[in-house]
Amino acid sequence: MREATQRALVARLLAHIEHGTTDRAPAERTVAADTYAGAERLEHERRTVLRRRPVVLAHSSQLAAAGDFVTDRVDGRPLLAVRGADGGVRAFLNVCRHRGAQLVEAEDGTAAKGFSCRTHAWRYGLDGALAHVPDRDRCFSPAALEGRDLLPVPVVERYGFVWLAPRPSGPGPLADPLGGRLADLDEDWSAFRFADDTLWATDRLVGRFNWKLGVEGFLEVYHFRSLHPDMQKYVFVPEVALFDRLGEHVRIVAPKREIRELRDVPPEQRLLRPHATLVYFVFPSTFVFVEKRHVTTLRIQPLTDESSEVRVLHTARRDGLLRPDALRTNIDLFSKVLAEDVAAAESVQRGLASAPQELLFGRNEAGLHYFRDSLAQAAEGEDRAPVDGREGGVPEREGAGE
Repeated sequence: MREATQRALVARLLAHIEHGTTDRAPAERTVAADTYAGAERLEHERRTVLRRRPVVLAHSSQLAAAGDFVTDRVDGRPLLAVRGADGGVRAFLNVCRHRGAQLVEAEDGTAAKGFSCRTHAWRYGLDGALAHVPDRDRCFSPAALEGRDLLPVPVVERYGFVWLAPRPSGPGPLADPLGGRLADLDEDWSAFRFADDTLWATDRLVGRFNWKLGVEGFLEVYHFRSLHPDMQKYVFVPEVALFDRLGEHVRIVAPKREIRELRDVPPEQRLLRPHATLVYFVFPSTFVFVEKRHVTTLRIQPLTDESSEVRVLHTARRDGLLRPDALRTNIDLFSKVLAEDVAAAESVQRGLASAPQELLFGRNEAGLHYFRDSLAQAAEGEDRAPVDGREGGVPEREGAGE
């Protein structure tokens, strides 16, 4: 993030704190309960939105050396990503081409000599090529084995993450495998050097909630004091945040109490990252939390219209790794808060099933408005950004106080 951008964001936050305001949407809005239900609706969202946007598969540090691999399941497809001998990252369907058995069972590891199916010992190289078939000459003709390499899946390594590329909406490959979907994040993310971080921990949760309820729970700070009691004694300024649209994506800035110290610091010396949590919502279902010494990436994927999976990656900067106790404390708190957020989403899911109603998004929940605007346009096949979104914030005299 450029220093000029940081200074502008700090100025906006200090103005909000001084006036008792926060970034707000122009008006409230209601959302029908049935938008969170139905297998047909979910399939439409998968076809028009979820499959056409990049998905984080791993952090680059998980694939540090040739043969390092991770497995995952996205949209029902079992995936295997591996660092090749040439240094590049490739991904394949995690399925043996003989009889369809899952090729790799482990979630991660190292396989310098390639991958061998435990069922009949067919072996594949790091490039996915079929390398060995037991009793090949006696059992199979050369023609029968043609085209039996692992099935490739396009991935791109960018900003220190490995991304599953979106499926093209038309014939032929995209000139940019990511389809330009991350371009609006480039100005901020190019300076963060996420690739220099190291994986610290992973987590996985499954909950009984629609994926949109999970996403919306992370797009506002209104719930912090009531849902997360530990945050009452924690570091954030209550109910103050910045919401900026970056194309389809959203940048949220949650200020910490210590940001008040910057009032006495010359504007040209003000830095944001130590004094606030930066949250990047990568549309449609990924969050990147940028903290002082570590980064947490959270991905929400629907399993059914009433259940979702949450995958979490925690990575740390070098100075964070030098303070493991502090890092462990921060990540333990995040895990506790995440469990509370999942429980809240499950509660809403039960409530909507028993008493359908219109949900109300407040003016202070601007991130929810932006998400719904982008989702509606994407589901209709429109790729242009909404034209009525706020780019930046003007402090408003009425609004959230402390």
